[in-house]
Amino acid sequence: MNKHARQSLFRCAALALLAVLCLAACAKREWPIPVASEDKFRWRSVDVQRNQGCIILNCELTGNWENVDAVKVLLEPIGEGPDDGCAKCPFAPRTTLSFDLGSAGMRKDMNRIAITACGLDPAKTYRLQLIGFNVFARIAPVASELVLSAPK
Repeated sequence: MNKHARQSLFRCAALALLAVLCLAACAKREWPIPVASEDKFRWRSVDVQRNQGCIILNCELTGNWENVDAVKVLLEPIGEGPDDGCAKCPFAPRTTLSFDLGSAGMRKDMNRIAITACGLDPAKTYRLQLIGFNVFARIAPVASELVLSAPK
């Protein structure tokens, strides 16, 4: 083989290798898949205070608390009224309030969340539960324990 033929063969081989490397760089890419054991959070504590027709919830989270995206507050009034539940019956929320990180009624400071839910009857007792939603939609929402809030 002469010198010119060898150079041509070398160039073709180099171009073929370059084409293979370029195609490998164009491989299919996917969004990262959340790992529940690493990306989940849970409610450590939920403390309730009452102020007139408002319930103030001071919550502490554990786990990957940075992944909290939104919180729903499920409320059930307890009493003798036609729309009220009973204290010994299974929890049946009558009202759901939604809070996103930018909502006026929700403040987040590190692993603590403060939620103020107003417009409630100050004379009623409420059972409530918080549902926390993760930024990763594939991870199931996390429910708090049921909390009872009696009027002052």
